[in-house]
Amino acid sequence: MIHEKIFHLKSGREVKVVVKGYFLNDNPQVSTDYEVFIKDPKETFFRTPIGANHPQYWKMRRSTPQQAKVLLLEYSGISQRQVSQAIAEFNKIATFPPAQIGLHYENELV
Repeated sequence: MIHEKIFHLKSGREVKVVVKGYFLNDNPQVSTDYEVFIKDPKETFFRTPIGANHPQYWKMRRSTPQQAKVLLLEYSGISQRQVSQAIAEFNKIATFPPAQIGLHYENELV
């Protein structure tokens, strides 16, 4: 299951947080992960916040995956609190009974 939340920042930038939920093998709990995309005011489509041509990219290569996600949030302009809000919304939707039926069906398809 996927949940997308768009935050509008004061700078005019839009930040999209995509929360994905999936089952790990025989574990009945849903594991979540998230991705962050940004769109500046003059852009049409969302893009990843940082790439290999970014001046601070070397910091991400030298850090752990968790630290790299924190840096990614910092460069995009979104806070960990906003990401937590998107994840909480996902968890609220995932616990709704019809959504759970869909998740179990999706688990059987994979």
